[in-house]
Amino acid sequence: MRIPLLILLAAGSLSAAESPPAGHPSHAFIIGISPYLEQSTKDEVYRGLVRLLVEDLPLDSTLSIYDAFNLKTVTQVTLPNERAFKSAKTRANQFASAVHDLKDFLAAEHAKPVQADLKFQAALRLPQFYDFLAEKSAGPGSGVSLLLLGSPLYEDAKEPGFSMVNGFFPADGHLVASRENSVYGLAGNTNALPGLTVHWVYFGDPWANDLYKEKISRFWALYFQQRGGRLETFSSDLATGLGGFHSPAAEGLASTRAWSLSPGETKLEMLRVSRAVEVTDWLTRGSLSETAQRPPGVMVGPMKIGIRWQDNIDLDLYAAPRHGAETLFFQHPRSPEGYYYKDHRSSPGKEYEFIEFESPVDIREVEAFVNFYKGTCEGGPRGEVRIEFNGQIYGAPFLISASRGNRGRAGEEQREHWVQLPVREIMKLTPSLSASGTKR
Repeated sequence: MRIPLLILLAAGSLSAAESPPAGHPSHAFIIGISPYLEQSTKDEVYRGLVRLLVEDLPLDSTLSIYDAFNLKTVTQVTLPNERAFKSAKTRANQFASAVHDLKDFLAAEHAKPVQADLKFQAALRLPQFYDFLAEKSAGPGSGVSLLLLGSPLYEDAKEPGFSMVNGFFPADGHLVASRENSVYGLAGNTNALPGLTVHWVYFGDPWANDLYKEKISRFWALYFQQRGGRLETFSSDLATGLGGFHSPAAEGLASTRAWSLSPGETKLEMLRVSRAVEVTDWLTRGSLSETAQRPPGVMVGPMKIGIRWQDNIDLDLYAAPRHGAETLFFQHPRSPEGYYYKDHRSSPGKEYEFIEFESPVDIREVEAFVNFYKGTCEGGPRGEVRIEFNGQIYGAPFLISASRGNRGRAGEEQREHWVQLPVREIMKLTPSLSASGTKR
């Protein structure tokens, strides 16, 4: 990585009379960088930030650059309101140490956390980084601009269930939860940066599809909005992000999109963007063929199990590949065997959700339940369970006797809010045998 010619040409230093004066700069510029950028991206970032420092940042400001994953300072500089600092050569000379710090940070190989199914490519830990900045804030009164350089898909090594991977994104309920219950939680959190403007630059194409991009950008816009800030730029173009960062435009992402929290949403779930029609056709199609209702010829393989219903209520599916294994449901959407998917209220009156065991499971060992989570329904909720296995689709109705949801509470006194799905009977395995061949 080479230092630009401008830095090498800089000569001389400021006299004592021209040193930065005491006082609080009128604007703070903050940059949070992922330590896990690709090498080609690092070169582009380095050149862009050096140009920003020696040419573009306004006088009477500060610039702080941080590792936004490990929450460490990379470098900090102050640009005093002095005529000498209008000179790029002067800045290059005075800030050569800061440039060197940035170069060393980008050139270093930073060790990534190790967690199955997470890659931490260009990863940032935004919720933690925001708290880190808020604790350092001098308080209201000075403008603060934040430039984020890294992936908008949050990954969490300690609590992987909160990670935005494979099309998952947080429901709005996370934004009204406490920090103790969700890494995205804001309730009761007094840390804030009033008036913060955010410019987010990501690299490459991290999106499963356009809908996924919209869901993630909406979530982060609401996240900053709830904390008194504003997401102005959300782009894969570094020049666009840098331009908005040091010279804010009249309009940005927040001013052109009227996003607001979904009223009444309190559920801490990770949703998944809608998949291709053919992938969910087994669950959404109107009727099933008679030939698909024969017992399967094999007992082990990948499997999907889903529920669908008509009423304006919230039902939840729980399933595990065998007794004692990890149970997939809305608060635990991924496991070694598969994932949980919910149709995030994009089809009113035709709700559905399903669990896909991508790794082979023994269908005689699968356990599944449905809970009446929220709403009211005279006579109890009715719905249909469908199972896709070995090219065949099985279906059966189910009924829950409770007339009001119980928000997922368990226990003997809550039995009427739950129903166990008879997987083996639905798949025509009669008599029902365990994997060992003994009758259940």
